[in-house]
Amino acid sequence: MRESISVPLPAGAEQMVESNSADNGMTAGPGGSLCISLDFELMWGVRDKRTVDQYGANITGGRDAVRQMLDIFDQNDIRATWATVGLLFCETRDEMLASLPELQPTYDDQVLSNYSYLDEVGENEVKDPHHFAPSLLAQIKACPGQEIATHTFSHYYCLEPGQTRAQFAADLDAAIKVAARHRVKFKSIVFPRNQYDENSVAECARRGISIYRGNETGWMYRPGARAEQTFTRRAVRLTDAYVNLSGTNTSSVDTNTAVTNVRSSRFLRPYSRRLRNLEPLRLSRIKTSMTAAARRGETFHIWWHPHNMGTEQSENLDTLRHIIDHFIMLRSEYGMCSLAMEDFAPRLKSACRK
Repeated sequence: MRESISVPLPAGAEQMVESNSADNGMTAGPGGSLCISLDFELMWGVRDKRTVDQYGANITGGRDAVRQMLDIFDQNDIRATWATVGLLFCETRDEMLASLPELQPTYDDQVLSNYSYLDEVGENEVKDPHHFAPSLLAQIKACPGQEIATHTFSHYYCLEPGQTRAQFAADLDAAIKVAARHRVKFKSIVFPRNQYDENSVAECARRGISIYRGNETGWMYRPGARAEQTFTRRAVRLTDAYVNLSGTNTSSVDTNTAVTNVRSSRFLRPYSRRLRNLEPLRLSRIKTSMTAAARRGETFHIWWHPHNMGTEQSENLDTLRHIIDHFIMLRSEYGMCSLAMEDFAPRLKSACRK
């Protein structure tokens, strides 16, 4: 089951569709695929909820986790997509200020705007590792098989009241420009807080960003503004991480479209000491869905934030290793392959790399 998002085809797309009419448009391979995406944001992703004093340890720990995750991916030939907030590309505060878009979000609640916190930002990555990440991006670029995608420039929320489509377009253009200065061209996007609609997807398509991570299809995962994320929805999502409430959420990714929705299958929640007795259920839930994807020739798409592994690093990285070990078994038994989001480019044939 796929979301119904209708986006105007870019110039020349009609010819592209015709030339690939014999292709069924499904990208995975006979043994299915594992897709990993990471929301790489540091403090920009949480500043409306927490201060550096409250959450700084998670951020600095997350920086170390990035390096360890890259080692795990490299050792096991794992591709991954790092959806990066554009502000992290900047090397200095001066570059950051010079990169800001003229149009900025006019959220009804300005607490949501990261532009409200620029006075807290330090001079560079050495003095302020919570808001800059050029050295980490260099390591990601140097690691084989890693894609750098966009997570917008300012961690922009597309469904919050008060913001406009033009403001989102300006934010997206700022992200593209700062990445270009650092020799990165985006093919994929992950929308912050999973907030997206037809208009925001269309703005991406106009700029050549033709792949996005959609949400699971269950009602509890439906895209919505912060006010819609009720206690009930959050509680059901938490329960679903341990008990099968929404199914495997594997999918056959349709690439015969102007844009490709590589729908999420599971958020990898961080290890919880409070729920540690339920950890076997959480891991089993993930492995069962991965196995289903391999058997059906579908895609299992798992995602998380590096700062989720900033504390309880040993437990969180052990969970990741268990997931990768299970993938290696499925790769051997079914031919499952590892794909980044860019491998699901519209109207391309199977991109499996075995």
